[in-house]
Amino acid sequence: MLLVAGGATAPEVARARVDLGGTVENAELPTLDGGRAPLLAKKALANVLVFFRPDQEHSVSTLRQLVDCEKRFESKPVHWVAVVSDTYPPDEVRAVVKDAGVKMPVVRDVGDALYGKLGIRLHPVVGIVDAKQKLVAYEPFHKIDYCALVTARIQFVLGEIDAQQLQAVLAPPRATQGGDDQVARRHVKMGEMMLKSGNTASAEENARKALEKDPALASAHALLGGALAGQGKCAEAAKAFDEALKLEPQNAAATAGKQRCAAGAR
Repeated sequence: MLLVAGGATAPEVARARVDLGGTVENAELPTLDGGRAPLLAKKALANVLVFFRPDQEHSVSTLRQLVDCEKRFESKPVHWVAVVSDTYPPDEVRAVVKDAGVKMPVVRDVGDALYGKLGIRLHPVVGIVDAKQKLVAYEPFHKIDYCALVTARIQFVLGEIDAQQLQAVLAPPRATQGGDDQVARRHVKMGEMMLKSGNTASAEENARKALEKDPALASAHALLGGALAGQGKCAEAAKAFDEALKLEPQNAAATAGKQRCAAGAR
């Protein structure tokens, strides 16, 4: 069983600990309203477990960020569940969940058995379990772009991106000039993946976020141009491509995008 009985001793929990690559067996946990809900969904390709504390600022911030993150996968086989220790009064948890706008089920970890089983020590943290019920990733809290990091983890499990693309989001190369470069490049990598999958609106959103952090990042301007072109806005796209080429004359994406727009206009 996934859960250790409430009377289990610490050594028993330690021996039963599930490490990365280990199997997480399914179980039903009590919910805030007195019902029960499964930890894992049988048909899900990715189960996202969000461990949080209602009295912690970073946990509350994470819940708010993951509301938007969850929406990105509404049509995908992804199951979300938030996990909170049963030491917190349900009314306190309900208030936090409601304020954050959380829609995913929230389950209570009786006796912190699941926390002990998975070795959770820091909060918040997101654990991801694949279709074979293997614990494949932990993503600890980051103040910036936490949703982008979790999204990349999920996309990797779904097979939408490969290991190299995942690493590009988790640890983007540092820029040589201007702005909050690492954050900006992370948005660019995420946006490029969104553009490749045909999600031009999300690609545009990531491009604009990247430019907020680093206005001198040529790849962000090129991404914005590609997203706008994909929406049929070639006049606006051309300006973005021109800006990218001004910053980086050899930018291949901007050059190709500008040529495609010009060809489409003829």
